[in-house]
Amino acid sequence: MRDSLFLVTLRERLASIQERAQAAAHRSRFGVRPIDLIAVSKAHSVTSIRNLYELGCVKMGENYAQELLGKAPLCQDVEIQWHFVGQLQSNKVRHLLPLVSSIDSVDSIELARKIARLREKLQPTRPPVPIMLQVNLGNERQKSGLPPKIVEELFPKFMEENGVMVTGLMTIPPFYKDPEKLRPHFKLMKELFDRLKEKHSMPRNFRYLSMGMSRDFEIAIEEGSNCIRIGEALFGPRPSTAQD
Repeated sequence: MRDSLFLVTLRERLASIQERAQAAAHRSRFGVRPIDLIAVSKAHSVTSIRNLYELGCVKMGENYAQELLGKAPLCQDVEIQWHFVGQLQSNKVRHLLPLVSSIDSVDSIELARKIARLREKLQPTRPPVPIMLQVNLGNERQKSGLPPKIVEELFPKFMEENGVMVTGLMTIPPFYKDPEKLRPHFKLMKELFDRLKEKHSMPRNFRYLSMGMSRDFEIAIEEGSNCIRIGEALFGPRPSTAQD
């Protein structure tokens, strides 16, 4: 009974987020467009993930390598696309690579090269690994990511790496109690994204602008996001431990 009630709640939350996302796209000066949703299941159970998958959400995000390594093998019978969205230590790449569809938090050229080398060594027949470059808009020391200026300087080097494929940019903006204050940050991110597309001969694969989470995704979409990462608004408050 409890599981069925949670499934109903999950369905309602997912429908609400999808409706709000499309409404934000309608309001946006960038027009109506598909909005990718990555469900960030940090600290939530495999049962919750499976329930969400049954509702049609196939992209799941994890912030911690150990958590993804524990959950992904328990979901091998379904076609979940795992996105790693947290800070990635280079010594974890070897273990994550066989499990992830995309690494959305690449914050150095060294990490991109490590991913490319290990793909060649461990999965030589695999196409280039999709990655997003994490941008630290506020130059916050406690957060990963490259400053916008460095992203622009290093972008050609990322594009030259044959073992990875840059599919977009991702950011976690500074925290404000009032999400409206994030609008200028999202605007700067969209401008950076557009500059890179204009300056470089970009393949169609470079298409994702990943910004916006549970508190601010509507503002992010209004400012040009086409990929949002939603945790609490979908799964509810994070439990202290994830158990099945």
